[in-house]
Amino acid sequence: MKLKILDTPNQILQCESKWNEVAGERGFFNWHWCVQWFKAFAPDEQLHVIVGTDENDRWQGIAPLVVTGRKLRFMGSGTACSDYTNLITAPDQYNVFSESVTQQLASDFAPDGKLVSVDVFEIEGCGGNDSDLDYFCELLTTKEFVKHETETEGTWKVRLPEDFEQLNGTFSKSMRRKTKAAKKRLEQPDVEITLTHHDNFQQNWQTFVDLHQKRRVSMGELGCFFDPKFESFLKSATHGLLTQNQSDLIVINNSAKPIAAMLLIYSDETCMMYQSGLDPELTALEPGYQLARVAINHAIEKECKFFDFLRGDEPYKARWSTTREPILRRKFIPPNISAQLKFSTWMIGKTIKNYVTNIRHTN
Repeated sequence: MKLKILDTPNQILQCESKWNEVAGERGFFNWHWCVQWFKAFAPDEQLHVIVGTDENDRWQGIAPLVVTGRKLRFMGSGTACSDYTNLITAPDQYNVFSESVTQQLASDFAPDGKLVSVDVFEIEGCGGNDSDLDYFCELLTTKEFVKHETETEGTWKVRLPEDFEQLNGTFSKSMRRKTKAAKKRLEQPDVEITLTHHDNFQQNWQTFVDLHQKRRVSMGELGCFFDPKFESFLKSATHGLLTQNQSDLIVINNSAKPIAAMLLIYSDETCMMYQSGLDPELTALEPGYQLARVAINHAIEKECKFFDFLRGDEPYKARWSTTREPILRRKFIPPNISAQLKFSTWMIGKTIKNYVTNIRHTN
């Protein structure tokens, strides 16, 4: 496999069709998601996108990397919370591409390489049960990269049956009462469920943002849309995915008043709940149960095999007969003295901090 590196914004802005041919129907890998992240969060940073091609120059794999500060990381990292981060490859090309990328990174981190000033390669938001990624990570350690792994939060996924009532039968008795009440409320004549399309995107987007922020503020938080960079990223990325049927924005209105909204992103046969918003003044209507029921029904109608509540260990997610998958942050320290000395110093400091914290809790 031949490799080339895209290191200018103009190069990635002109490769949408080739990029998405490799990404397929995986929302977090889509060109719109990655490029809008770069525009919002790292417009002045150094791109290091590694592309693998066959003998006909057809793209087979993408490592969508960018250098921020002294760290190499994947587009979509950080605030965007892209889950299941990985190399992007065409079917049956993962091992070959990951081997090529490993060789390239070993060269790039060498004393005369392009990444000699970078101290760490971080893979944030990766699935703990991803055997493909495990293979890539193992390859990096064979090149003397030092691996440090920590678990962050879990994602929560449920396999979908042919209809909601089959899933409902797996719930606890109290949970079935909640979903039954949600069904009755949704069947009221003053309730309207709307899906977002081009003509109502602006209106539904603002409703979604307002509901999300209201909920977060009621909990004493700023809310992610307080950051204008995040809203710019997510709005543009969502609109781009919407045009390719890889996202949906659902709004529930009660008596012409919006009470709940949810952003869904699709990845192959999985419907993922990326973010939601609720009116905190209408919690008596239990809008969260209404919203989840609508979203899961919608996923079943689209013939998705899984519904994924994504990252976050909130207790409500386990009530939907989900299975938890750990999400990891993996750091790889390149084989140079400076980077590994900094890492060792960081580890010593972290150990001392944890020791002091444990003593305080004991006392």
